[in-house]
Amino acid sequence: MSDLMIKLRRSPRKLLERDGHPGPGPGHLAVVMARAGVGKTAFLVGIGIDALLAGQKVLHVSLEGTVDKVRVWYDDVLMEMLRREKKLEHLPAIQLEVERRRHIHTYVDHSFSIERMRDGLALLRDVMKFQPNVILLDDVDRAGQNLDVEKIGAIKALAAETGAELWMTCQTHRDGPQAEPGHLPPPASAIEEITDLAFRLDSHDAKVRLHVLKDHKEMLNKDLHIVLDPQTLLLTVGLGV
Repeated sequence: MSDLMIKLRRSPRKLLERDGHPGPGPGHLAVVMARAGVGKTAFLVGIGIDALLAGQKVLHVSLEGTVDKVRVWYDDVLMEMLRREKKLEHLPAIQLEVERRRHIHTYVDHSFSIERMRDGLALLRDVMKFQPNVILLDDVDRAGQNLDVEKIGAIKALAAETGAELWMTCQTHRDGPQAEPGHLPPPASAIEEITDLAFRLDSHDAKVRLHVLKDHKEMLNKDLHIVLDPQTLLLTVGLGV
């Protein structure tokens, strides 16, 4: 089973390994930007599944979706991954493994606050003996929450205290203010100074490509030549061209 779970890993996070750790690393923040409908949530779920398949623990925090809706995202992506490998018979066992290492917290109707997230992490740690390696924060900028550096910085600090890396989504707008040279596009520009990795998803010719805009202190606009499945936002076969 462990060999199959390793084989299933198809997230771009696997390609971002540095110093033996995939992704931004504990205590660091990665921001994934895209316009509406391109697939930010699907990408975030792919990051979560990659971490789970690697044996890590994941906390998925959604500010708009219900627990059931988020769980369906995970189940659908896992089912598609196993279908492609012609290993669907392993779905129940892998779902069980995933659910043991994943928790989903949702805050609908503007109920999210730093204090509630802190309390939730403390409950997981002290009562459930669960300490996530990866925290995923979805819809924060679409749920009445401003992307101000103080608020996101506090969330990043919570992740750092837990020893987790933090991933979050950010919606960009075609008709909104454009990025200034050498900076992230609004609204992500407001948290640029505390962002360690920044990515943009671009939809073109029925494909989704991944660009890196910031790598720690370096500002970039680099096509990683990674083509993602437009439905699951997981890696397609090989690299893009």
